Amino acid sequence: MHERLPRELTQLVDWSVTELGKVIEFELGRPGFVRIERIRRYVKSEKSKSLKGLLALQVELQKLSITEQYQIAHAFSLMLEIINSCESAYRAYRLKLESSAAKDQKHTFGRTIHVLTAHPTESRNADTLYYFKKIQALLERRLFGESLSDQAELNVLLKWAWHIPMSKQRKPSVMDEAEYVYGLGLQDEIIDLFIHQRLKQQPFNIRTWVGGDKDGHPGVDEKTMISSLNMSRGILIKWLSKSLKEFQHDMEPLVLVSAQEKRHITRIKNDLRSVQKSLRSLKLIRARDANRLHKLKMAILGLGNQHRKLFGIDSPLLQRIQTFLKVFPGLVVPLEIREDSSLVHEAALDSSSKLNIARMLKMLSRVSPEHDPKNYVRGFVLSNCESVQDIEAGMKLTKRYLGDYRLPVVPLFESSHSLSNGKDIIVEFLKSAHRKSIVKQKWSGDLEVMLGYSDSAKQNGSFASRYLVKTAISEIEKVIMKHGLRPVFFHGSGGSIERGGGSVQEQTDWWPQSALLNVKVTVQGEMIYRNYSAPEILQRQLERIMNARDRKSVKSEGKTSQKVDMALKRMADFTQSHYQMTLQDPDFLKLIEEATPYSYLKNLRLGSRPSKRQGSAVELKSLRAIPWVLCWTQTRTLFPTWWAFGSYWKSLKESQKKEYRSAFRQSQLFSSYIKALGFTLEKMDLNIFALYVSNSKLPDEVKTKYIREFQQEHKSCIKAVRDLTGERNLLWYRPWLGTSISLRSPLIHPLNVLQLIALKEKNLLLLRETVTGVASGMLTTG
Repeated sequence: MHERLPRELTQLVDWSVTELGKVIEFELGRPGFVRIERIRRYVKSEKSKSLKGLLALQVELQKLSITEQYQIAHAFSLMLEIINSCESAYRAYRLKLESSAAKDQKHTFGRTIHVLTAHPTESRNADTLYYFKKIQALLERRLFGESLSDQAELNVLLKWAWHIPMSKQRKPSVMDEAEYVYGLGLQDEIIDLFIHQRLKQQPFNIRTWVGGDKDGHPGVDEKTMISSLNMSRGILIKWLSKSLKEFQHDMEPLVLVSAQEKRHITRIKNDLRSVQKSLRSLKLIRARDANRLHKLKMAILGLGNQHRKLFGIDSPLLQRIQTFLKVFPGLVVPLEIREDSSLVHEAALDSSSKLNIARMLKMLSRVSPEHDPKNYVRGFVLSNCESVQDIEAGMKLTKRYLGDYRLPVVPLFESSHSLSNGKDIIVEFLKSAHRKSIVKQKWSGDLEVMLGYSDSAKQNGSFASRYLVKTAISEIEKVIMKHGLRPVFFHGSGGSIERGGGSVQEQTDWWPQSALLNVKVTVQGEMIYRNYSAPEILQRQLERIMNARDRKSVKSEGKTSQKVDMALKRMADFTQSHYQMTLQDPDFLKLIEEATPYSYLKNLRLGSRPSKRQGSAVELKSLRAIPWVLCWTQTRTLFPTWWAFGSYWKSLKESQKKEYRSAFRQSQLFSSYIKALGFTLEKMDLNIFALYVSNSKLPDEVKTKYIREFQQEHKSCIKAVRDLTGERNLLWYRPWLGTSISLRSPLIHPLNVLQLIALKEKNLLLLRETVTGVASGMLTTG
């Protein structure tokens, strides 16, 4: 049985969706409203829970005009987004009601770093996000009973939102993505959180790929790198200027002082003017920026010393400013730069290289010739890293352009080969006393390794990917610590389960303690909005990480038995093999091309980065991991997470199944996967997948083959989860979530049907709107 949702939440959803209905009736008239309401009631009925019922809906919607089809897609997209806003507002409301004691709780020391990236998962356009951020704030005020005109205000906001598409209508530039990232990540209340976490000795920092991720992105070069840094600089300067003006205002009224004190105050005011002048010189980043920034920091430090001499105590405001400058030592959000290892080799071999990555490093050297370049760029990530020679090429390149090994080089292990051989690569790397001394002396003793969950999951399936990543972390951690160095793991895990994401607990439960001391993870696209739209939500995310760190510090990591380890390896090998066999089937590649939005990825305008690498339209290797998941999310199939698990369970003897029940109790990796699997099975809808297949141009025998195979595997997976857990409810661990899914899921059906019509008619406006609407309903683009 599903658990009832909180009454306040259901009332909020009913109220806001009713208000949307009034807006629809105002905009479309009574006939338009009745048509949409009839469809809403139909998809909530039993009739729509079958392929026959969905095909009947498709016949009905095909008869409508292009304008009417778009209006329906827009209405259901807005409806789903309003439900999301209600859930976020309720979440923030509940967090505010809770005791603030958690904020002052003592935790095991550790650092959390979010690396924000926009491409290509945020499908909603910036104007939509602007209005819905206002709507979310209004809904939160309503929950607190603070708004007297909330109904009129919501009506107006929804009318404005009605007149703009939910989806992006032009391909965003890198700077559009930077504006999105910094607009959310550098809100005043979020900056307050950075400072608060630093003061309580639980540092929280953000970095970003945007402007630095050159890998496969022709639009990234030294100009976009500096433009991205300049954009964050502008926002941070505004914060600093405002704080300095507040300090100046506090000093102005001081008149009842002695002559000696007056001289001190005059000096403070003069120093303050010098600081403000110095700050103006930093407006744009140019050569030797780090030197000018160093002078500013010294001037602010001197200002604090003068205040202490005069009043015998530090200024809390100046201390706050100094903490701010420790959070942002470069007065920017530092970038992570990345390039493919093969191109890094090419640049390293050619001293006159004109490759973008070489120009980016050269520009970084000009900006910070004497001070720490890590204030601007935290690391140089090498994608597709397969050997020590790849790491050496990166080191050679940084030394050439930075004069020394001043920038950490970070290998990214993402293929099954590199994850399986990551330990050997690190062992060989640390055999060299020279390289080891560079890590100790130049990189502060931190050896960072990035783990690519998304590409690994695309290549191997979700469980095999998790198994490979966990094994790699465990083995690499031991090697690095054996050499007296600190391992830092950078988790490229994304937001959706299919890309290695999930709840904080389910992601961190199986990490070793070293990975929790420095938690560094990517936060992508729409997940930035969901985490950063309210500081209370972000604070709770951080608390969960800190609590996980505390648990790991007091309880040694439970070691699974060798028997369980072997069982998990067999399962990983089986599911990986069957998953890859499926992908290698030519019919399956045709299925992707014909029965998903794959062929129209370039028309969706989701991000600045190309959605595909160069290659054939049906070549899996050419498709990036996030758009790969997008195809399965839009068709409500979520294929990478569950495929082959049911078949594996069916192949086991009863004695072997007992081993996995034991593994479920012993292994945090396995139990977290089973929870993610239950959530996925609850969220997917194979009738929708069958609708896409039925509409494709595939031969009838291929259609029948895949509909039957998917249904059989899905049924086997459900049985496996129930056998394994002993629970009938797939979401036994979070029952309310099943209720939320059951209420939300039918509202996505009209968007899927309209998407198929859009694909058939090549109606790109309708296609984009339906992709965005489905993403809102599924809470992820990819």
